[in-house]
Amino acid sequence: MQTGRFETFMDAILAIIITVLVLKLAQPPAPTWDGVLSLNASYLIYGICFLIIFNTWYNDHNLFQMVDEINNLIVVVYGVLIFIISLLPYFASWVSLNPQSVPAQTMFGILFLATNAFYNLSTFLIIRANPYNAELKKIDLKNFWRYVPVIVILIGFLVTYTVYTPGIFISCIIATIYWFFIAISTKSEIESSGRFEALFDAIIAIILTVLVLEITMASGGTWQALFDLRIEFLAYIISFIVCFNYWNYNNNLFSIVNKIDTAVIWSIGASMFVLSLIPYLSVFVSHNFYSFVPQACYGIDFIVVAIISIVTSKALKNADKGNVALMLALKNNLVFVSTIVFVGIGMVIGYLFYPPAIIVSCLLSIIAVWVISYLNR
Repeated sequence: MQTGRFETFMDAILAIIITVLVLKLAQPPAPTWDGVLSLNASYLIYGICFLIIFNTWYNDHNLFQMVDEINNLIVVVYGVLIFIISLLPYFASWVSLNPQSVPAQTMFGILFLATNAFYNLSTFLIIRANPYNAELKKIDLKNFWRYVPVIVILIGFLVTYTVYTPGIFISCIIATIYWFFIAISTKSEIESSGRFEALFDAIIAIILTVLVLEITMASGGTWQALFDLRIEFLAYIISFIVCFNYWNYNNNLFSIVNKIDTAVIWSIGASMFVLSLIPYLSVFVSHNFYSFVPQACYGIDFIVVAIISIVTSKALKNADKGNVALMLALKNNLVFVSTIVFVGIGMVIGYLFYPPAIIVSCLLSIIAVWVISYLNR
């Protein structure tokens, strides 16, 4: 059978899992740096889970570029793999709340081992289903380095059950970092960006809809009850504009992109990770609108996206050097630099005088981007 519909189905599920991860993050107990840092384990686990899911998608994307056809057995095995990955948000939350729990550590480790096992099994079945595919035959499933993460996690189990309970969690971090470096070291030129654009669109779409789910329900059926939530709605509106503007920029940009590569995918993947925190930060800001730290976290998120976008611009130009239209569109990084400057000024004003100036500066930076883009036409 053809792979197109199955790839779309899998991408949609992975996009949902990636964005659902953030819903499991607890809000800081206080609008202070100490309050934020008290959840450092939760943030680390969130980052690790995002990385393992995105890395799974990336490897699958590269694999399916070579695949001619699949069969029902492959679909079933992939179904089990998707089921295992879908449990990551739940057990990631469990282990972050109970880092000294052996059962929580064990389940977290089992998910990582199972993900690796079923991905390798699916790869084996794909190779077997395409016996005359020369590209697939180059994949060496017996390569020792392919199974290093499994060995690391098994050592983590040994450590957890003997001397140090978080051993599995630490081993999963090491294994994920290893998987990440293996992935980015695999240089690939991708002629069509269609599947990646579809994943990007799905993640942004889900973030946009998750935003509204975070708004507190009005306490009664009165105008006053609705008006009491004005700050939450303001944060929602600004966050919606932020995410939609980022999608619109990439939509226009990719209309002239001919090809992408590993660097482009991973740089935009990094920006998607940062953007996926917008619903979480929107709640943090709306519940503590006049506190500096929540506003600063929102502003930092904005600045990091702008910095990553500069890296992405360079990666796109390197991947598509013969594209004159792209070179002209990305001839400078004025839109991103203006964002950094606007939000930077807002953070200074927010720290010294008025914290909400930060989120206002984020909105003003978007307006500046619109103006600059219009003038550069």
